[in-house]
Amino acid sequence: MKHILVNQIVQHSNQMPDAAGTEKFYVVVTVIAILFVGMVAYLISLDKKIKNLEK
Repeated sequence: MKHILVNQIVQHSNQMPDAAGTEKFYVVVTVIAILFVGMVAYLISLDKKIKNLEK
């Protein structure tokens, strides 16, 4: 009985589309890209402020 149940679970997991994993990947990449752009923008603004203080 246990073998049949495990076999059904394995077959069901093989039939599921991989779209959920792909969507999660795109969400993670998008969040990392937004964080990176935000950090770069912050560093540029900080650099401009430091240049103004140096004058």
